[in-house]
Amino acid sequence: MLMTDMKENISTYGPVDDQAASLRAGQPAGRILSSAITGTRCITIASGKGGVGKTFVSVNLGLALARTGAKVLVFDADLGLANADIQMGVDPEYTIQDVIYGNCSIGDAIVQVDKNLSLLASSSGSVEMVEIGSARRQMFVEDLVRAASAYDYLLIDVAAGIGPNISSFVNASSELLVVLANEPTSIMDAYSLLKLAYKATPSSSIMTVMNMVVSIDEGEALSQRLAGITKRFLGVEFPCAGIVVFDHMVGNSIRARNPIVRYAPGTGPAQCIRELAAATIRKGGMSSAVRGINPEMFERLADMGSAGTGGNG
Repeated sequence: MLMTDMKENISTYGPVDDQAASLRAGQPAGRILSSAITGTRCITIASGKGGVGKTFVSVNLGLALARTGAKVLVFDADLGLANADIQMGVDPEYTIQDVIYGNCSIGDAIVQVDKNLSLLASSSGSVEMVEIGSARRQMFVEDLVRAASAYDYLLIDVAAGIGPNISSFVNASSELLVVLANEPTSIMDAYSLLKLAYKATPSSSIMTVMNMVVSIDEGEALSQRLAGITKRFLGVEFPCAGIVVFDHMVGNSIRARNPIVRYAPGTGPAQCIRELAAATIRKGGMSSAVRGINPEMFERLADMGSAGTGGNG
């Protein structure tokens, strides 16, 4: 927990036979296949606690990026309380669980949401990804790699919290956005998530998104407050990627199952999301470090161990 840390002085897919062969050779398929998608930016979107609008940010950022002409795939990796399909207004016939158990191909499970925007949905209340055997899980991971290679962006919306499965995504991502709101529990849990991610992969691009704030000024103050905490106890400040203001139209858009960027494009939150998308694009142009997917990412995902799921976002 944050208060405890403040008392510390912290310094700073293919046939199974082919898969087995690669493993015997000591070359994880995830690492081999990752080289095929070096042009795809993978951004994991996470939050320390549920209820701070993480999935809202994932869905709307995906749509805003798609509207710039980029091809975007949103992967709902919240295996406990998946709801990206609800917010996107689609009803997928298949989910990743169908892919894992051979009921469909990954192409069948990917649904088009809008021009340039697609979704790979999960089933709410399902934990198959942690219960299946390693070979089946790794075959799914290889499928995901191949599918992602057709897109400019892969946005992974993970469950809220810091459980082991969530950590598998967070720790293996080359880019991470941590979403938080201006409330004490959100700040403390965001700090815990940032600490976990930074200690696991200090070279990754880790940024924050201040969501549901009353004003830009409040968002900036929240960002500075969090930066002060991380600077003191981790020795590093994490840049703020964007600030998203609160508006009652957000609730209306979620009830309408229509992303705010499309439902009410003239509102403050929609404008903020577009600015976040623009900043995301600029960041990719300025730094070669964020291009492509971390070579260890899919290897780690294929190795996900037994664990519980997180909360809603």
